[in-house]
Amino acid sequence: MKTFPGKSRLLASERLAQLSLSTTRGLAFLAAVAVIASSTLALAQAGSLDSTFGTGGVFTTNFTQYDATIVTAAAIQSDGKIVVGGSNPGGAALARLNPNGTLDSSFGTGGIVNNTFEADGPVMAVAIQPDGRIVAYASGFLGASVGRFNTDGSVDTSFGTGGFAVSKSLNSGPGILSVMALQADGKIVVTGAGLIGRYTSTGQLDSTFGNAGSGIAALTSTVATAIAVQSDGKILVTTGVAPPTELFGSPYLPTQQAGAIARYNTNGSLDTNFGISGQSACVASAAAIAIQSNGKIVVAGTIPSALLTVLGIDGITFAANQTGFGVVRYNTNGSVDTSFNPGIGIGSGGGAIAGFGSSFPAGAAFAVAIQSNGEIVVAGQAGGGNQQFNSSSFALARFTTTGQLDTNFGTNGKVITTLSQDPLSFISALVLQSDGKIVAAGNTGDPVQGGSYLNNFAVARYLAQ
Repeated sequence: MKTFPGKSRLLASERLAQLSLSTTRGLAFLAAVAVIASSTLALAQAGSLDSTFGTGGVFTTNFTQYDATIVTAAAIQSDGKIVVGGSNPGGAALARLNPNGTLDSSFGTGGIVNNTFEADGPVMAVAIQPDGRIVAYASGFLGASVGRFNTDGSVDTSFGTGGFAVSKSLNSGPGILSVMALQADGKIVVTGAGLIGRYTSTGQLDSTFGNAGSGIAALTSTVATAIAVQSDGKILVTTGVAPPTELFGSPYLPTQQAGAIARYNTNGSLDTNFGISGQSACVASAAAIAIQSNGKIVVAGTIPSALLTVLGIDGITFAANQTGFGVVRYNTNGSVDTSFNPGIGIGSGGGAIAGFGSSFPAGAAFAVAIQSNGEIVVAGQAGGGNQQFNSSSFALARFTTTGQLDTNFGTNGKVITTLSQDPLSFISALVLQSDGKIVAAGNTGDPVQGGSYLNNFAVARYLAQ
């Protein structure tokens, strides 16, 4: 067979050229896809649901085969997994989601841990230790219990007695409102029944805290709604109106009230150098608290229009009986920070508000978080237009560092997410991921006769920028 070496070399050269052209086109196509994807992400506005999470940005389920559940707390692990806590018909419960918004099958049973915590109430707070173990606080009428869990959801029996530290003194009583904070040294601060207590990292009452080394001290109020620990170890506690925590009760509280903030020394005594004899008043219902990197204190809650009228605040469009998100910022000594939203804020400055339309209830705030850039995210619910408390949506608002609504977030600084499958929804916990994305945990369901709610819990993730 006759061969033509020159032609073979030419054909080989052509094939190489074609292959090179094909590769170049392929790379160009991939680059174009990347640019389109990047452009799409860039076009997504801050406050938009993160479509890479759950289904369209939202995950919804319940703790058991029964529908009656409620979520009150959330925390984020260093690996991005999300732990939520609340209750089911049998007691307290935890669940963990993967970063993509699916249940983590490596946690508990199918992603859920159902445990009574030796308390008859829900998990009120969740925190993640540096080693990844999970600390949860459940509280009810009969007592309070701090439990610690391993990373797989199993009970950590090295903590307390068999994994739990139980106190009958710290029961919550009516309202079932209790809060918890994890100190930098691993100690655990909890409240309940007008008391504040501290446990060691091993689950024993701390003898360096409280009255006569009992580990328990008195609060200035019978009800605590939020807690935060300063970098110097002093403890801030708010009192007022918190998110609903009972299976039988409205998620919107029609009789909003003003709240207060108090500061306690590291030994549990009231810090009389803070505010006026240890306390500062708050015109909002003081449902949530956060500390800025500069030490200033942000308290968020619900503010009724009646109080706004009394204060003579200009620029408010709320009608009678309406409410909105209220935010107040304090200096480190407990005085109101008048540099926050001066002139158009609460009084001569120091506070900011956000309303959610002319419907009733207009808005109720239950959670707050501070972004790394200092902006303030507040979350709760927006009403759907009636006074039967059976229609509401997830609601968020973001304020700039100087107290104005951030117009780059949602629509004029506000976001409303209606979960179409359920007419009643509200956010009770708010946490921020290391990448800045906003995770809101709460509840959604159908109101039924008698005021009880057949709730699922819902977790939504929002873009921060």
